[in-house]
Amino acid sequence: MRMRCWRFRITEQKLASLRLMFDFRRMVHSFAYLSATLVAVALFTLVLMVAESLVYLLTDVPVSVWSMVIAAIVAAFGFAPLVLAMQRGLDSIFFRSQLDTLAAIRQLGAGDLAQLPEQDIERALLERICKASHRRYAALDERSLPDGEWSSYPINAPRTHAADTLKGHSDYSVALPLPSSCGQAWLWLGPRVDGAPIDAEERDSLDLLGRFAAMSLEHARLTHQQAEAVRLDSLSRVTKQLHSHDLKNRLHDLSFLAHHLGSGKLDDDDVQRMLVAIRKVTGRMQTLMQRLSDPNVPVDPQLAPLDIATMLAQTIRDRLWPEAMIIDAPLQPLPALAGDADLLQGVIENLFDNAVQSMQGQGTIRVHTTLVASALDGQMMGQIEVVDQGIGMHEAFIKQQLFHLFATSKSNGLGIGLYLSRRIVEAHGGSIEAESDGEGKGSTFRVKLPLWPVSDGVEVAG
Repeated sequence: MRMRCWRFRITEQKLASLRLMFDFRRMVHSFAYLSATLVAVALFTLVLMVAESLVYLLTDVPVSVWSMVIAAIVAAFGFAPLVLAMQRGLDSIFFRSQLDTLAAIRQLGAGDLAQLPEQDIERALLERICKASHRRYAALDERSLPDGEWSSYPINAPRTHAADTLKGHSDYSVALPLPSSCGQAWLWLGPRVDGAPIDAEERDSLDLLGRFAAMSLEHARLTHQQAEAVRLDSLSRVTKQLHSHDLKNRLHDLSFLAHHLGSGKLDDDDVQRMLVAIRKVTGRMQTLMQRLSDPNVPVDPQLAPLDIATMLAQTIRDRLWPEAMIIDAPLQPLPALAGDADLLQGVIENLFDNAVQSMQGQGTIRVHTTLVASALDGQMMGQIEVVDQGIGMHEAFIKQQLFHLFATSKSNGLGIGLYLSRRIVEAHGGSIEAESDGEGKGSTFRVKLPLWPVSDGVEVAG
């Protein structure tokens, strides 16, 4: 392509001054080279003296070849950094307007560029390019790319046209091609702040700066795309979890109740019972949505005497199970437990959901209740056990991750259900645990809850 050149006019007077500046710069660099040589010789002498002294103290030998080698190595390794440091130091004094490529690249700030809002990336990059290369304005032309746009800094910078990439633009000193996998973009740089033209050395530096700017821009955009993909993935996982979590069951309950209400076969008492059930279901849905919006919200159970066996039987009876599922529920009657029926209903539904999903909707789930002694103080507690024949879990996963927030062994799981279940059970003063013999061997979940203090005339909730 022809467009790797730039347009500017140089008068004879400017050309003479430019040559004089170049000659002066070469002389300054020669002076830096000579100074670094003298410093290296002095360093060699100093290191040689110190090394000879140490060798003499250790070996009583006044002159050592090793001392010469050590001094030469130190001087050799220190010479090149000295030359570069002196040249840069003198350039910063005599040639402040010249482009320092490394300093310019540092000014671009590729790392923090990705932290800016996506709509500000291009303008921020152009602003930094202007400051680093001492330009009045700059522009990025990506109109030949899919969904590409024109960006400039400042916003009122001269606008170019497509044909200008071949013939140049009078308001810009240089146009740098920025290759892309899907086309060609251009970085347009305006005139220098001091009005001086650019030379071949600065052009090479600008080429490096342009390539680094392109990489910085791509890095920032990919970072934002990745962050957006993560957000979309999280949203997708939440949506799937809501579809398969307690909310799905609550919607099925509402559908079941609506079907019976619309049948026209219910008397007034049945209708009132249905309405009460609908209020309970909607209350559970509201509670679920609140907990999903903030899984760490405090759990405050409203304890009351609870007939857990009756509640389990009713939940199993009212739930819409897959046709291939078999529920084996030898529920032993237990003394009243101290529990919040709505909160514990969510825990039970979550255990049922996990069992159904791990078994892919087919097989046998065993649910039973029993009295057990607490491992801490020996007090009797009610235990609910849910056993499935599903995919099972590794012991390490159970111990280290299972009940933690966002930990899940399911491909479409969010990792909130068991975390919330543990917080609810522990808020009741109970415990929840799991065990499995490994992958493909099913899982067992046990929920232990304290008994309600024994007293006469206690009404037990089912």
